[in-house]
Amino acid sequence: MTVHNLQPETATLLRGIFHRHEISWPDEIGLFGRLSEEISLQEVTSQGMAPLLFRILAKKTGDWPSGLLAGLRETALRQVAFELVLEVDLRRLLVAFAEIGVKPLLLKGTPLSHTLYPELGLRPRCDTDLLIPESARKKTAALMKRSGYHALHEANADYISSQMSYSKKIQGFFCSYDIHWQVSNCNRQFSRDFTDGRLFEDAVAIPSLGQNARTLNRVDALLFSCFHRAGHFAHSGDRLIWLYDIHLLCQTLTKRKSKNFFDKAKQLEIVTVCADAITVAQSWFDTVLSQPLESLLKEKAENEFSGILLESGRLGGIKQHAFLELKGMSSWRERFYFLFQNAFPPAEYMIWRYSPKNKAALPWLYVKRFAEGVYIFSRK
Repeated sequence: MTVHNLQPETATLLRGIFHRHEISWPDEIGLFGRLSEEISLQEVTSQGMAPLLFRILAKKTGDWPSGLLAGLRETALRQVAFELVLEVDLRRLLVAFAEIGVKPLLLKGTPLSHTLYPELGLRPRCDTDLLIPESARKKTAALMKRSGYHALHEANADYISSQMSYSKKIQGFFCSYDIHWQVSNCNRQFSRDFTDGRLFEDAVAIPSLGQNARTLNRVDALLFSCFHRAGHFAHSGDRLIWLYDIHLLCQTLTKRKSKNFFDKAKQLEIVTVCADAITVAQSWFDTVLSQPLESLLKEKAENEFSGILLESGRLGGIKQHAFLELKGMSSWRERFYFLFQNAFPPAEYMIWRYSPKNKAALPWLYVKRFAEGVYIFSRK
C-alpha cells in the first residue's frame, strides 16, 4: 500500500497514532532505527496531515521534539490563516458566479474542510475545485479574468484537460481555483454517468460559505473521492489526506446511505476502485464500517475496466488512462480526435507544458512527445 514520499519510519509512527492512539515519540521504531524529526515534519506536511497531527498532539506533547512540534504548530496556524483569507475570497467569487447565472459545485478539499472536519484549517489543499456546466465555460473564463485572477495556462485542448486553473495573490496567500466542466480528467464515461445521475440536483448547501455554496452529498462525495484517488494512483500512489477524507466519509454514512453508495458504485462500474480505496483507508485509520460497506469490500466485481487505474507506475498509468478514455468514447471519430490531440497538442499547450526557451524548439518537442507516446503504448 504505497504512499507517495512516505518513509517506513514515519508510516509506522502514524499508524501507531491512528490505530492504537500511541502518541509518544519513539526512540527507535522496529528495524528502521531512529526517526528523523526534520524528515518526519516534511513528510507529514507533504501528506497534508500536519494540522491533524498537531491537533492530536495538543494535549500530550511532553516527549515530542520541540522543533518538530514548533513546525507542526506553524503549519497548522498558517493553514487557519489561509482558510480565513480563502473564505472571504470564495464567498465573493460565488456571489459573482450567481450574478452571471452560474451555480458551480464545490469539489474535493474545500467543501470537505467545511462540512466534514471538526475544525477550520484541518484539511490542507493547494486549490479550490469548482464544477460548472460545460455551457458556462466562456462566461466563467470572462468572470475570472474580470475578477483579477491569472490563468495559469490557456489552450483549446479538451481531450487533454477538462479544466482551467486560475490564481490571485491575496494578503500573502495564493487563492487558486481549478474550474472543471467534467468531474474527472481521466475518464469521460465516468464523468458523464456520474453527472447524469442527478449530481447537481442532489447537491447540498454549505451554510458556512454563504447561500451560494453547494457541494456533493455524502454518497456522491465518497464515490468521487474513491475515483479521484484511483485517477492519481498510477502517477503518485496514495496520499494520506485523500485516504483520511475517505475514512471520515465512510463513518458519516448511515446504513441506508451505505447501501445507496454500494448500489451507485455498481451502476458506475467502480466497485473495485471503491473497495480498494476503503480497504486502504481502513488499514491506515482503523475505519469503522457499516454492514453494506463491509459487503462491498467482499464483492468480486467482474468486467470493471476502471480497475486498471489501480495499477502503479507513471508510464503504465498514462497508458491505462488512455485505454479507459478510448473505451468510453462513442465513435471512432471521437477516438481519432483524442489520439491526435494528445500526440499533437496546440502550440500554446506545448509551450505551457514544456517551457521551451524559444518557439524554435517546438518541432523537436512534438517529435519528442510523439516518440514518448509510441514508447508508452508499445511497452508491455
